[in-house]
Amino acid sequence: MFINQCLRLGVKPSKILTSTPVANLAQTRTKSHLQISQNSLRIHLPSSNSQAKVLKMVRPRDFHTTVSMRLKEEKNIQPLNKSNSEQSSLTNNEESSLDTKIRRQPIQQVDKQEKESVLPNHDPERITPESRLFEMKAVGLFEKNFKESGANKASFLKTIDKFISKETLYRRGSVELIYAGLNEMKRFGVNRDLTSYKALLQVFPRGKMIPRNVWQVEFMHYPRQQQCAIDLLEQMENNAVIPDDEFGHLLADRFGLAAHAIRKFYRMMYWMPKFKNMNPYPVPFEMPEDPIEIALLMLKRMSVDKETVYNVYKTEEVEESPEEDTFIACAQSPMQQQLIRQHKIDEPLFVEGPYPVYLRYVGQKYFLLRAEPNLTGIKKVKQQQEEDEKDENLFEWKNFFEEENYSEIKPVLSVHEQEDSTILGLCITGSSSKSSVVTWIRLLEKTNPLLAEIPVLFKLQSHFSELEAIGDNRAVNELVKT
Repeated sequence: MFINQCLRLGVKPSKILTSTPVANLAQTRTKSHLQISQNSLRIHLPSSNSQAKVLKMVRPRDFHTTVSMRLKEEKNIQPLNKSNSEQSSLTNNEESSLDTKIRRQPIQQVDKQEKESVLPNHDPERITPESRLFEMKAVGLFEKNFKESGANKASFLKTIDKFISKETLYRRGSVELIYAGLNEMKRFGVNRDLTSYKALLQVFPRGKMIPRNVWQVEFMHYPRQQQCAIDLLEQMENNAVIPDDEFGHLLADRFGLAAHAIRKFYRMMYWMPKFKNMNPYPVPFEMPEDPIEIALLMLKRMSVDKETVYNVYKTEEVEESPEEDTFIACAQSPMQQQLIRQHKIDEPLFVEGPYPVYLRYVGQKYFLLRAEPNLTGIKKVKQQQEEDEKDENLFEWKNFFEEENYSEIKPVLSVHEQEDSTILGLCITGSSSKSSVVTWIRLLEKTNPLLAEIPVLFKLQSHFSELEAIGDNRAVNELVKT
């Protein structure tokens, strides 16, 4: 192939000595010859003043890929079968430009591709320049269909079908295509689609990689392909995609029933259905686009009281001339309203925030209305717990005929009364601004009339401030010690 490319360049080699590291070519009538070594390749071209010009090339294995890409651009080089009068000579500028173009070695480009590659570095020795070329072809195939058909499931499956239709026999570059597809799945929106993972698995050839004996099974027959299949299964596990029986049959047709990849499939089929419905408060995988629905989901996740009431208001509906048009989603239970009624008028309440909260990949900020912790109630609970621990001592039994005299009723605190503070309400606003939080307090005054007489202090922090603890339980710790 190298000799054919040289003939197209206008070089006519007469003899190649393959037994020596340097191949010598006899000079032709036009004094043009080719010199090939292990690390370089030189072409001697004649010029108008009969002086030989030397053009250095890359090493032979990259010669055909480098020269063939630039043959169409270099129209000044003519074949040798024409007469000397018909041959056009290269000017000095053209020769220098051609020399600088050909001097660009593809080896440096391959090194650059290795840094930006999406292939996992499981075994660096198996990552060769040839695999990099297969990877670039696969990435280009996905990019082409993305520009033509957009980012959707049909375009993703169309890319895989094109590769399978071209590589029908050997499936060269199947590993690189699967890794490129795994990297592009989120972009095409199919990272949680089981059909797309099945299509990627079908890129592997059928029946070729099945181990035939125990030694091939344990030494991981076709290790690159099996590791690629394991990485595909791990991405399915990270995206909570549970494989089915059809996926197992496709995997068994490629790697057999005893390979490492099929063992990974067995473990996923055992554990993933068990964990699927174990969470009593499930979060949807596809989050809604409406911020109001997202705010309500977050408030329901944060509220532990089952009697909590959730309301959504618009600032335009509440105030006549609001500073901004946004929504206010708030959560408050009847128990929290009762705690506000029992609160002393001379003790202030605090509005703190905004604090970040996330569901899946969506984040918002919430505010809370809180009071100082109920120190007397918490102290009684701590003392009662200590007495209960003493009653459980086996050496201090009491006669069951004796009557137990209780001095007082055992105190019971609500779920909203914590050691650091007493939570009286939660809200999420669309803008997370101070004006929207003030509107929320005005809305709470309609259901809590006593709130209009209690002083409310706003302890708001900027979006760039560091996270701070809600409340302070040092007073509780000091009271318990005393």
